Amino acid sequence: MQIKIFILTVMFACLSSLGGFAVAEEAQPVPENVTVLSSFFQTKVKEVADLQRDMDLLQAALETQEEGFKAALDSARSRLQTLEIMARMVKTNPYDMRVALAEATYLQLTLTKDSQPLEALAKEIGSKAVTIDALQEDLERKWASGLDKSVRDDVQGMRKSVAAVDRQAQDLRTRVDKLQAQMVEIQTRTAEWVATFQTQLPMIWRAEFLDAKDFRLLPATGADVRKDLVDWFSNLRVLFVSQYSSVAQEREDWVGMFVLFWLPFIFIGFAAYRFLEDVFENARAGGRMTSAFGILCLSLALSLLAAFLAGQVKQTSLLLVATHVLMLLGVQALAWVFRNVRGRLQKDSLQPLLPLVFLSLSVAVLDILRLPQWMEHLAWVCLVVLSSLFFGMIQPELRYERLIRRVHPYAMAILVAVAVLGWGNLAVLASTLWGVLALAVQLGIGASSVVRVVFEKLDKTGFKALVADLAVTFLTLFVWLFVVLGVMAWISINLGTNVVYEKLSTLELNWGDFSFNFLRLGFVLLLFQVVRSLALAWKTVLDSENLRWKNIDHGAAASLQRIGIYCLWLLYGLLTVNLLGISLTNFAVIAGGLSVGIGFGMQAIFSNFISGLILLFDRAIQAGDVIEVNGVWAKVMSVNIRNTEVQTFENAKIFLPNSTLIANQVTNWTHRNDVRIRRDVLVGVAYGSDVQLVKKILLEAASDHPAVMSSPEPWVIFNDFGASSLDFILRFWVRHVDLGLSSCSEIREVIEAKFREHGVEIPFPQMDVHMRPGDGVLQVNSKE
Repeated sequence: MQIKIFILTVMFACLSSLGGFAVAEEAQPVPENVTVLSSFFQTKVKEVADLQRDMDLLQAALETQEEGFKAALDSARSRLQTLEIMARMVKTNPYDMRVALAEATYLQLTLTKDSQPLEALAKEIGSKAVTIDALQEDLERKWASGLDKSVRDDVQGMRKSVAAVDRQAQDLRTRVDKLQAQMVEIQTRTAEWVATFQTQLPMIWRAEFLDAKDFRLLPATGADVRKDLVDWFSNLRVLFVSQYSSVAQEREDWVGMFVLFWLPFIFIGFAAYRFLEDVFENARAGGRMTSAFGILCLSLALSLLAAFLAGQVKQTSLLLVATHVLMLLGVQALAWVFRNVRGRLQKDSLQPLLPLVFLSLSVAVLDILRLPQWMEHLAWVCLVVLSSLFFGMIQPELRYERLIRRVHPYAMAILVAVAVLGWGNLAVLASTLWGVLALAVQLGIGASSVVRVVFEKLDKTGFKALVADLAVTFLTLFVWLFVVLGVMAWISINLGTNVVYEKLSTLELNWGDFSFNFLRLGFVLLLFQVVRSLALAWKTVLDSENLRWKNIDHGAAASLQRIGIYCLWLLYGLLTVNLLGISLTNFAVIAGGLSVGIGFGMQAIFSNFISGLILLFDRAIQAGDVIEVNGVWAKVMSVNIRNTEVQTFENAKIFLPNSTLIANQVTNWTHRNDVRIRRDVLVGVAYGSDVQLVKKILLEAASDHPAVMSSPEPWVIFNDFGASSLDFILRFWVRHVDLGLSSCSEIREVIEAKFREHGVEIPFPQMDVHMRPGDGVLQVNSKE
């Protein structure tokens, strides 16, 4: 076939050269149809040659990979047979079924990974088949277009070449389809086993934990203890051998897994340690050695989890326990280091929650040992007692650890009571979960403290302060979200199923139109923190002179602050009602009942509420204003939704109902930020004094005072001829209301000094007393 293509190529090259020669000799143009035909044949010959080369390469690739595909299929069939055997043996044992589910999931991931090259090869063959079909259609149209016999023969030869390439492609597709069919069959059966195990495992766990059983600390009467121990040892040896052989089969993947998963985790851990090293004030909670130990253990545990989830390593009971041990050791070390980020410990001390670590790790090892039931119960009770005694020897310095120490004996007593009532397996699981929860909360508290300390040490001026506050809030939320998800992941991995998460996320408690869902409740709590952070950010922006808009004064900023915060919480309330499934139609009934209450007992509360809204929107009284109510001068501190907080100049706090400020007369001395105030000083001088001199002295005393405004100018009013004096009024404007009293006092002092200097007399009130002899009656004539 390649020889024919070569001959056709040479022939058309010769025709082209002859055509060129004829042009040179005769200088006549070549017919257009001859040029088009020559270009068509050259293009198609090149396409056929390229297709032939590509198909040869695909055939070589298939022959190279076919043996590997067949070996993978044989291995998958063998593992599938093992799954079928395990399915018959683990119908009542949740721990073994957990292993079977992990094996089935691992096989499913392996098949998906092994089928990817085969799918890529099938896709490539399919694309080449489409190209071949298009080429055949082009040649078919050209062959049927009425060309002369020699050209038709050439086209027919090319059609035969393309048909040969097509047959090769069909053969490759048949072989690939056969392999894919076998792969799909095994994948389908594996998916069925995964679905079966996922369905049965929650039911077996439910039976394991919730079905009441006798709680024995001693073997049953007449039981052969020696035989039980021999059988247990034999089963344990088989378990460990099978677990080791299962892991050893994947030995070649361990180096790759180490490089791929563990090194990135440990690099991130030590990079974070270097970043946070200067944050910690002292090393009394373990310091560098504890931090390095925690990072090492936690990175190993996370790398194993990542390898499980990625299908690189088979999940077995031994590796699961190893992951659990490494995770707890890493978490407890880092949690204790984080807890002392502020340097509150006065001396070196160990992790106070080590008894819980000991209990959780011991129970995890106890699960994998598969002891006889009475021996497992006895060992668990001993572990509970030892952990309680261990706690009794510790005196934690920090509050949270002291709380756990006080609660632990009561928690263990409750679990022992639950075990005695027949739910021993549930009590064993709860004892492990108790340690995990305590450590997780300690890690959350410590990590939150680290976040706050990191941002406290940063420069927080202007806009940076707002960003820092928001960052602290959201990072703290992220820390606690990570803690919650970590606990849920621990439960799911140890049970081998997501049933707990699924049940909690879908569990709904319905009561009338009210619907309660745990997942939505978590979202409501998360939304609460977000709204709280936004409210604090809004308050920070409007409190800062540098962040808020320049044309907004302090009073307007306070009003906007209150209104914005109320709107945020109102929006949060509406979203919460919607998320919790509470119908808003119920509020119509509540509102109807409240309308009756408002008409009676709640009238004053509702009136204050409406008045507060009016004050906030009308801004007649704002925070910072100086007001006078019933003769009392006070400064407005804040306008709330129910009352207004004011502070008198005697430093007394008064909470005025908002309705009082709306309904009664209130004097606002600084309305709209106008802090000027006019003051009058009354002066009386003796009759006969120089009036112009007095007026000059009074004007000088006012004009020379720094608090008195030059515009409007001070002026003097000759007010009246009094009984004992000539009465004058010195009237002036003070720059700020806070200087009203002090400026008047200081001006009076200046006036008194200037009067003495110029001999101006301030008269005393005069009274004439006339006494006559008579009947003893005194007549008093007074003159003021």
